[in-house]
Amino acid sequence: MVVEARRATIEHGLPGFTIEQLCETVGVSRRTFFNHFASKDDAVLGIEQGATEEMLGAYASGALVPDDLDPLGSVVALAIEQVHVEALVRRVFEREPAMVAKFLTAVDVQLAAVGQAVRERFGWTDPDDRRAQLVTEAAAGLLKVTAGEFFDDAFDETNGPTFVALLTENLRQLRAAITTTGQDHTA
Repeated sequence: MVVEARRATIEHGLPGFTIEQLCETVGVSRRTFFNHFASKDDAVLGIEQGATEEMLGAYASGALVPDDLDPLGSVVALAIEQVHVEALVRRVFEREPAMVAKFLTAVDVQLAAVGQAVRERFGWTDPDDRRAQLVTEAAAGLLKVTAGEFFDDAFDETNGPTFVALLTENLRQLRAAITTTGQDHTA
């Protein structure tokens, strides 16, 4: 449904197709649609109802990403595993720029839940321990910077890196910036 919702958005714009038309195209009922998505926007963005809670529960219990990753690396790996940003999404955002803000709002809403999952995964149970929030906010910052670069009009989607490659490089640069003594300006 998500891929077809994105294709329809690119072709017709968000107001150019109905949920009923989308359901007919993918061969599901309206009821099935609403069992998975709260709205047409959510279908286009790939925000499936209940999926976040299940995914974060699995992450908190040590699944989904390698268990030998540090906290920041594990959250970035989780984002790579869950956030499928491909050329189709880029074209949706070009056609419907307001969807970028909706996407970023959805990410912001999930931050507290991700922070709780990080807290559980790494056993940071003291309520005064801010490490989970710091890790989560740092990962969110990485995602926002990466999205800003990837979705910029000047970005060359033909020859440029994939979203995942860009995110991975930005993580490397963040780590270098945090650990440098200020002498190495080539990180």
